[in-house]
Amino acid sequence: MRRLVAAVAAATMVVVGLQAPASASTPTVFGSSVHQPSGQTFNQALAAADARYGTLPILRVFYPGAPGAWTDAKLNTPGRSTVVSFKYDADVILTGSADDYLRTWFANAPRDRDIYWTYFHEPEDDIRDGAFTAAAYRAAWQRIAGLADQANNSRLYATTILMDWTLDPKSGRNWRDYYPGAAYVDVMAWDVYGFDVTKSETMAAHNALRPGLEAARSEGKPYAVAELGVDDHANRPAMLREIARWMRNTADARFVTYFDATGWPQYDLIGDSGSIQAWRDAVSGSLFAGPPAMTTSAGPAAPTSTSIQWSTRVDPGQATGWVSCASWLAAGGDFLEGPRRAVSGNPETVTCDRAGLAPNTAYQGRLKWWSAQTGGTLTATSNIVTQVTAAA
Repeated sequence: MRRLVAAVAAATMVVVGLQAPASASTPTVFGSSVHQPSGQTFNQALAAADARYGTLPILRVFYPGAPGAWTDAKLNTPGRSTVVSFKYDADVILTGSADDYLRTWFANAPRDRDIYWTYFHEPEDDIRDGAFTAAAYRAAWQRIAGLADQANNSRLYATTILMDWTLDPKSGRNWRDYYPGAAYVDVMAWDVYGFDVTKSETMAAHNALRPGLEAARSEGKPYAVAELGVDDHANRPAMLREIARWMRNTADARFVTYFDATGWPQYDLIGDSGSIQAWRDAVSGSLFAGPPAMTTSAGPAAPTSTSIQWSTRVDPGQATGWVSCASWLAAGGDFLEGPRRAVSGNPETVTCDRAGLAPNTAYQGRLKWWSAQTGGTLTATSNIVTQVTAAA
C-alpha cells in the first residue's frame, strides 16, 4: 500500500519550469459493477458486460462478509483493476479474530494490477442503526490498514467509500465521523446518486451540493466514484456523457464505476441502448478523443522586472506527446525553448517561467505540442500571450 498525496509536482529547468498535477498523467479509468442475473456464473456475466461496454478495465465487486480468495472469479481477473469491498462487524475486527485471514489475504493480493480495497463501504446507516459505533468503525479501519501495509504491495490502495448523501446538508451528517484519517487512506471514493432528474442535473451542480471532490482534495487524496447511478432514463445518455467529462476534465478522478447491478432496475443500463453507448464511449475513451487542445493565459504570477510566467490548459485528447514552453521578444529575437516533458492522460495545467529578462520589455510565450503518434513532430501550438516586464 502507498499513501498518495494529490500535491503539485514541479520539474525545474534552466530556463523553463513545467508544473502539473501529480496524477494528471494517470487517465481516469471507467468501468462498472457486473450485472449477474440468477443462473449465470460471474464469468458469463462479465462476458456480457464486456459485450455491452467493451472490455472493462476496472470492476466493482462486493463481498457481504470476508473477502473471497484471489482465485475467486470476481477477483481472478488479470489485466483489470478491481474495486473490492468486504464487511465485518467493527467490534469483531477489534478483537483481532480476523487478523490472520486478512493478513494472508493482503499478502496474496496480485502485484500486477491495481486493487482498491474497502472495509465496509457505506457504513453510515449501519452506524446510525447501532450495528457499531463510528469510533469503532474508524478504529477497525485503522487496524485493517495496518494489516494491508504489512504486505508491502504498492498496488494495494486503501479506499474509503461513503455515500455522497452524507455530504448533503440535509443528511445532518459529517463525513469525518466515518473517516479513519489521512494516514490510513490512499483514495477517497464516493457512491454518487440522487441527481435532480427534473433538471437533468449536471455533475458540477451535484458536486456543489455534495462536495466529494473538495473533501478529497482537503485531505490531499485522489477522488474516485465507486458507484454511480442515474435514474433519469430519458436524459441519461446525455447526463452520463456530461458526468464522465466532468470526472476526467475537472475532478481528475482515479476511477468511476457505474452501478450496473441486479435488483436495481432504476439504475442498471440493461436494455437502454443510448445509455449503454454513452458509457461504452467513456470506457473506451472515444468520448474524450480529439486533437490536443491548448489554451494559454498570462500568469498566474505577475511579471517582475526580470521574469514572466504563463500557463496553459492542455487536453491531450487521448493522445500522447510532449510539450515545451517557447518565448521570445515581442519585437523579435531572443527565442528560447525549454526541454520537452511527456504529457498524456487527463487534462492538466502546465505553467512556464522565464527569468533573466530585460525590464520594461514586451515578451511573448506559448506552448508547443510534439506528437508521439507522428514520431515526435511538432503538430500543434497554443495561442500566444504577450507580457511586459516591470520597470527596474
